[in-house]
Amino acid sequence: MNRTPLSLLSLTAAALLLTSPAEARTLAEIKASGVLRVATSGDVPPFTMLDGERYRGYEPELLEAVASSLGLKVSYQAATPDQFVRLLREDRVDLVFGAQGITSTRENKVDFTVPVACAGVSVVSFDPKLQKHTDLVGKTIAVGAGSIMHSFVQKLPFEKKVNVYPTSNDVMYAVISKAVDATFAYTIMQPSVKKMFPKANISFGPELWSVPIGMMLHEDNVTTRTALNEAITRYMGTTSYAFLTQKYFRKDVRCKS
Repeated sequence: MNRTPLSLLSLTAAALLLTSPAEARTLAEIKASGVLRVATSGDVPPFTMLDGERYRGYEPELLEAVASSLGLKVSYQAATPDQFVRLLREDRVDLVFGAQGITSTRENKVDFTVPVACAGVSVVSFDPKLQKHTDLVGKTIAVGAGSIMHSFVQKLPFEKKVNVYPTSNDVMYAVISKAVDATFAYTIMQPSVKKMFPKANISFGPELWSVPIGMMLHEDNVTTRTALNEAITRYMGTTSYAFLTQKYFRKDVRCKS
């Protein structure tokens, strides 16, 4: 009879522990702690911004209002988008956000709340002639690691050079410094970007497609997702939400049904 060496079994078990996701905290456990643990990049204005030691913007304010309605406080930790899935799978956070587009690829790894916004995507560059993705043949394009733009640009069926950066700030500085020809960004970020770089004549092209944006949770964390979805839906029907979306976008960014 064949026998597997004990050391090999131990290594296999260790590998499974490393690759298998940790069990997420239930809503009851989160409520018992009183704190919702959140990771965000804090560099996607006006969705999420780090102001000194405080996170502000559309998503932090929306989530803090929702968490308060559930009797919870919010604690934050900084993370880059390419770390989000790992943090959730290791149960180091309960939720992540940072203008995260809801895609079928991502839904194979994590779950999402109901959309908190829908946003169009534009080509961003110093050249107003670059209006759509087909104008970027032979160009150097900046993308953020782990972003939906990263996977989209890699699949474009023409010659181009793709420079991958760890943060959204790095992507924008690559455009500003002309280290790249263009990037992609949400169209509704244009006023915030122009405010950050008032002397840079940055051009945002027309909206190419629209993306639903949600907050990521650990896969199959049903109790937390259900409670958040109900609280988000309630909040988005209030005058406080109407004020919030006007404050940051000057328009209603809810997805049209």
